[in-house]
Amino acid sequence: MVKIEVDDDIYSVLEARAAEKDYAETEEYIEYLLKQIVDKIKREKQEDEGYSEEEEEKVKERLKDLGYLD
Repeated sequence: MVKIEVDDDIYSVLEARAAEKDYAETEEYIEYLLKQIVDKIKREKQEDEGYSEEEEEKVKERLKDLGYLD
């Protein structure tokens, strides 16, 4: 596990919010937040990559079936 430093003011805000949300430890809440951010980054990356080859072929086949492609 990697340790990181957080500004005292930021930590205080997160500490208060963790208590409001009934987290046993502030670190647990911070990890939850970081996981949410990482998941969002992964979803955005997938969206940016567009269709996979398999998905693209399915779309082409559907367009052919509908008569839009030869």
